[in-house]
Amino acid sequence: MKIAVFSDIHSSYSKMAAVFNDMEKYQIDKFICLGDIIGYGDKPEETVKLLMEKRVVSVRGNHELAMFSKRYLKLFPKHIKQPLIDNIAVLSTRSIRYLENTPDFLKFENAHFVHGTPPDKLTTYIYDVTDYYLKSLFNNTKSRIFFTGHTHKLKLITYKERIVLRQRITRNRTIQLDVNCKYLLNVGSIGFSRDNFEESKYALYDSTAKTIMVKMVSNEKRD
Repeated sequence: MKIAVFSDIHSSYSKMAAVFNDMEKYQIDKFICLGDIIGYGDKPEETVKLLMEKRVVSVRGNHELAMFSKRYLKLFPKHIKQPLIDNIAVLSTRSIRYLENTPDFLKFENAHFVHGTPPDKLTTYIYDVTDYYLKSLFNNTKSRIFFTGHTHKLKLITYKERIVLRQRITRNRTIQLDVNCKYLLNVGSIGFSRDNFEESKYALYDSTAKTIMVKMVSNEKRD
């Protein structure tokens, strides 16, 4: 099964559309979004409608958490809070329902999908957790592959022979999965990159071929 995984769209409709266009050549069976569908950008309704049209399964991001939790929303600084409030104001009832029904995490095809840090943290950045935490996660869970977002930065973490290795990803590449290794991939972001390159990023997990392909998609048009 081929599963496309992406995160942190942040209402960047044209960038998301460009990524879907790139995905068309891979005959993808399932689309999974790791949250933060809204916030920052100015096309929230168009973005959510696009995900619904493509039958994307989404987990909850911290921006969706803030949408439905006034207590958490209060923690946002004004320059992040106001765009989110503006986004919420223009969403249709159907789009709100889609965002409201997002779970904190998903498990599928021997993989675990969450916005922040596995198993179920929505607001914790993966670079803030220790190797000790990661070793405990890898040792005590059945899933072999973990997909996260939230940081807007591509990062591959591998665990083999009790060693945690963190690596940056700076180009398109295919990862051949080792049966004796566990993996955590932060898939970067569709919108508002925090890497040194502006392309939108996504991953294509092939559970049959045992590969993960990391793709970067250029999009000259800005939201």
